Amino acid sequence: MTDYILRKLVMAAAIFMWFTALASAAQAGGSWSQGAAMPTARSELAVTRLGERIYVAGGIGRWGTTGAFEAYDPSSNSWARLAPLPEPVHHLAMAAAGGRIYVSGGYANLRFRPDSKSSWVYDPKGGEWRRIADMPGPRAAHKLVALGGKLYAVGGVGPESTALWVYDPATNLWDTLQAPLPTAREHLAAVAAGGKIYVIGGRWQARGNLSVVEAYDPVSGSWSRLAGLPVARGGHTAATLKGRIHVTGGEDLSSGNTFADHWVYDPAMDRWNSKPSMPSARHGLDSAADDASWYAVGGGTGAGARTFFTLTGSIEVYTPGKQKVPASK
Repeated sequence: MTDYILRKLVMAAAIFMWFTALASAAQAGGSWSQGAAMPTARSELAVTRLGERIYVAGGIGRWGTTGAFEAYDPSSNSWARLAPLPEPVHHLAMAAAGGRIYVSGGYANLRFRPDSKSSWVYDPKGGEWRRIADMPGPRAAHKLVALGGKLYAVGGVGPESTALWVYDPATNLWDTLQAPLPTAREHLAAVAAGGKIYVIGGRWQARGNLSVVEAYDPVSGSWSRLAGLPVARGGHTAATLKGRIHVTGGEDLSSGNTFADHWVYDPAMDRWNSKPSMPSARHGLDSAADDASWYAVGGGTGAGARTFFTLTGSIEVYTPGKQKVPASK
């Protein structure tokens, strides 16, 4: 009887440890949830965070190019319609700095010609847009990254697609003398982390989707090549959450597929890991993160021309699990 009870106790302990390990893995992986749908379904939009709100601008809507500008409040799970963009554009770029929101470039219509170099600033206190100095040239399908009080326009389509342009809000001037992006690409993802700008994936003409990751150090004015994204992606999105870079979404034009896989980059280790996939595969989305969660907004669930028939107002929210703390020595 004693041996029987002992075997039962050992088995029960093993089952308990197994379930504990599963729960711990799920917690470490984090989870996704669904937020309230955006009022204006759209793709090829731009997203940024300022304060407690997530702002969404422009894009391709059900009736063509839209200038819709809306804000999501995570605390109330609700949306507010704001003053629209002065010029409706899609494939634009947007970032927040110094308590204001900046947008630049994009396509003004569905001819997909990079014909806009306009830049604007939005003051949430007054709820108004004001024009600022134009970019040095037209640019679309690029990114605008805020770092150190300045704004970096990187990648995209245009006459000088690899030029790195830096806007200084204090002087209302663009600096064109920075080292160019080593790998030409558009429909890329770009974020700031640890004082550097990380440019992730994208696509370029006959080369298709890329997995190349490059980082720009504004202190040295130089670029470095890093561990590549595990899969080539274009039309995806990225944001920095708790010191790590999260990437999801995208499309492959040759196969017509859209993607939901979720990859996380650790800048300290120069290493990628997979995390739970986004609930819905889509491209042309954009995202932003606050201190707790990552918000993936909009996009099209169909690739290429099917974008126009598969627009979504979805906002899906990823909240990471507890990260393991190394044991002290």
